[in-house]
Amino acid sequence: MPFDFRRFDIYRKVPKDLTQPTYTGAIISICCCLFILFLFLSELTGFITTEVVNELYVDDPDKDSGGKIDVSLNISLPNLHCELVGLDIQDEMGRHEVGHIDNSMKIPLNNGAGCRFEGQFSINKPWPPTTTS
Repeated sequence: MPFDFRRFDIYRKVPKDLTQPTYTGAIISICCCLFILFLFLSELTGFITTEVVNELYVDDPDKDSGGKIDVSLNISLPNLHCELVGLDIQDEMGRHEVGHIDNSMKIPLNNGAGCRFEGQFSINKPWPPTTTS
């Protein structure tokens, strides 16, 4: 018995024993199933893939502050030793401080396996590229 392509017609209106499948119905059914599979895989791919964006924007709501913004950090790094943690500050004017230690404190976590870094500093502009290292 040859393969009957019309078996794929899944949009019959009445019970199977009272109807005859058509090639057009089978083609529409296969196209719909392929389209549903494409949509499912597209959404699954978008859900699984992650995009990490490392940006920090600071909005200055007080424009009369003289161009200075106070920043407070409290960062817990459970798997990074305190000897490796530091703070580099660079503002939009080009001022760059490497290893900033004023008003900062390193507290060991997990018996020295981790570190909590707390610090305070002032910056000149609303958008500084500030990094911790």
